[in-house]
Amino acid sequence: MADDYKFVKVFGERNTGTRALIRMLAAQKDVRMQPLGERGALNLPQNADLRAVIEGTYKGKWRKIYRDALRDNEQALACPTKAWKHSLPIWDEAFVKKRAHVVFCVRNPYSWALSLARRPYHQKGPKTVRTQDFVTQPWLTVSRDNMDAVLRSPMELWNGKVAAYGAFMRRAEVPTRVIRFERFVADPEAEVRQVLSDFGIGFKNVRSVVSTKNSSMTLEDISAYYRREDWKGALTKDTVEAINGAIDWELAAQYGYYRLDPATFPSREITWRSWFRSRSLTLHSGSR
Repeated sequence: MADDYKFVKVFGERNTGTRALIRMLAAQKDVRMQPLGERGALNLPQNADLRAVIEGTYKGKWRKIYRDALRDNEQALACPTKAWKHSLPIWDEAFVKKRAHVVFCVRNPYSWALSLARRPYHQKGPKTVRTQDFVTQPWLTVSRDNMDAVLRSPMELWNGKVAAYGAFMRRAEVPTRVIRFERFVADPEAEVRQVLSDFGIGFKNVRSVVSTKNSSMTLEDISAYYRREDWKGALTKDTVEAINGAIDWELAAQYGYYRLDPATFPSREITWRSWFRSRSLTLHSGSR
């Protein structure tokens, strides 16, 4: 029967595994990523002409800017249950009406900062080479982030959204679940099966998905990388100090994340290019 489906909504900041999680959940026949019979918030038919003009008029950076602005316009009109997956969520009775089951994805703030510095999705300001510079400069949000237009640093994305997940869950009148990125990459199938079980959703043949963002790494590579916390090799004393001063550690501790000691990290400057070049050579040489 059509009413047997379960609507699952995923929220998570950039680089927390949301893409892979959504693909794995959507593969289950009893799961819908939108309420049954409803379309997503983006690419609305009434904006087709404007979208075509943008595509035909602009190229490169300007085309991206206009595409993003149109997405913001469309997202602003959407039901809260159709908020952008990276949006700061706000509890609304619509989640009850749409019978939502909500998953929140969180990640260690240090490894998250390193990942965003490497791939700064939606960054509007100048690019940086050093992670220390990246985590200390102001960040311009996109409208669909549902946050202030300017943040003191990218780390405020982590603080604000993770705090909002807790606020949402305290008020929620629908089932909710938190997935820690580190557990998800260690065993994606087990995490998804647990979510489905917690939500009372039947499942079979849950299969892992390797994110296209890391196409040079196998799932085994990715799992081992985070199990060994190899990302710590890209941290320096100054970067750790900067992140320590930016994160709400009482909030982080609620999810099992704790402050690192800057004194245990080298003082040398390190760039993303040099770190990942050496890491890539290690992986592809077979030394894992």
